[in-house]
Amino acid sequence: MVDIGWLVEQGPCKKFNAGDTIACPGEEGSAGKSMYILLVGHVDVYRNSAAGGLQKISTLITGDVFGGRELFTNANDYKYVAGANSVVYVLTEDSFNDLSWSRPDILFEILRAAYLPMRKASSKPATTQQTAASAQVAAKKPPEPPTAQAVAPQTATSAQANGSPAPAPQSTEGEQSLSTEVVSANGIFPGGHKSYSNYIPEINMQLVFPKDYVCPFCNKTFNDFRVFRSKLFETQPMRYDLRKFYKEFQVEWYDVIVCRNCFFSTFHNYFTDPKPIKKANIEGKLATARSNILLDFETKRDINFVFTSHYLAILCAEGYPNMDKQIRAKLWGNLSWLYENLSDTEMEKFAAGKAAELYEQIYTETRLTPVQEQITCISIAGMQHRAGIDNNLRRYLFNAKTHQMGDKQYAKLAEDFMYELKIEDE
Repeated sequence: MVDIGWLVEQGPCKKFNAGDTIACPGEEGSAGKSMYILLVGHVDVYRNSAAGGLQKISTLITGDVFGGRELFTNANDYKYVAGANSVVYVLTEDSFNDLSWSRPDILFEILRAAYLPMRKASSKPATTQQTAASAQVAAKKPPEPPTAQAVAPQTATSAQANGSPAPAPQSTEGEQSLSTEVVSANGIFPGGHKSYSNYIPEINMQLVFPKDYVCPFCNKTFNDFRVFRSKLFETQPMRYDLRKFYKEFQVEWYDVIVCRNCFFSTFHNYFTDPKPIKKANIEGKLATARSNILLDFETKRDINFVFTSHYLAILCAEGYPNMDKQIRAKLWGNLSWLYENLSDTEMEKFAAGKAAELYEQIYTETRLTPVQEQITCISIAGMQHRAGIDNNLRRYLFNAKTHQMGDKQYAKLAEDFMYELKIEDE
């Protein structure tokens, strides 16, 4: 997240009245080679339509960076118009040089954010190739400027932020790279969650197929992917925490479906076999999240999209009050595995602890079948172990192992887990 407050202190800032065109490099009236960061107000993006004239294709909000496409590629097919009285930070060539020495972390975030409005502006309605995304979150209410020349400084902060941004190293595909921590105005991300750059695992796209879904929240149709479960090939036995590993695929990346119309998110089976939703429980929170999050449904799916879809689904789970714990437990388990892939041990343990706590509540509060009881007991033990805690862990494994009406597969898994723990103790 770009540190707006720090940039405001540096200047320069420029004010535009509603209806003013904001000229970018290459356009008449542009102020040399510069790009902008929106501090106050909103900016509408237009493009020439096939029928002639201009067509509005997007609206930029506080924290969005624009003009980078024009600056770096000499393109001039977009037009930016202030939709309200707006203030922008002007980023010049000299600013680039200064930031590269004084604050390379901020320069990195600016360059990365510069492409988000571009992707949002070029997004299309639902297609048969919904691939991926990334999330950029912006604080929504900076202070009104006292004059056109000066803007009272305000740093975008939230309960999620802890510590100053640090430089984010580049990475190649498949490697883990940490950048600045996510600053969320809507509160869907927990403290300690970060933005992870360029992590895309090996995914065989022949193992998914495009499918039309009807959103149970907004009742609109959209397109996403569904997994060919019958084509998945397990590369090793199921792990002690019930995680499965497949050749050229990670199911966690496609477990959650996001409605591209309203951002309602949950597991795919709640779209294919809809359950009654208490919309009042989530519509306010979902609207806030929708106004603060940019999701790109057109480019290749990345880890930040996957994280955002899971945290949106945790928010949306409140719409299913009879199933919310089961949904959230599974989501937190997925998140623990995703953090594991990134070697973020702290967040891996945090997510596992949340999953274990929910599974314990399910075990004590819910009437379960024998097999469901075995699965829940193993999930509790597995997530506790991942979180580094032991709250009667072995008792849960013993229950799973000795359940007379249970499944032999899970009994054997619990037995093997108990043996591994015994070896660790020795």
